[in-house]
Amino acid sequence: MHASISTFRGDPDDLVARYDAALAELGTASIDLQLCLRTDDGIVVVDTCPSREAFDAFYNHGPLRSVLARHGLPEPVVEDHPVHVAIAR
Repeated sequence: MHASISTFRGDPDDLVARYDAALAELGTASIDLQLCLRTDDGIVVVDTCPSREAFDAFYNHGPLRSVLARHGLPEPVVEDHPVHVAIAR
């Protein structure tokens, strides 16, 4: 499993509304685990993929960037890391 941490800076209320619209367009059927966190100066999205290759295919070569742009989300600062352990209830 692989995870990305995307930081979007701006008005949190505006960014949350744009995130919700982008998520509605992308759908949630293929999401195993994703968190959208409000911060004082934006939002942070933690997303998981089955592998580094799947992350790269979706983020760099898939629809994500065009969907973000279409919904007016700024280019995020993105970190990606292999997952050591994931715990969810």
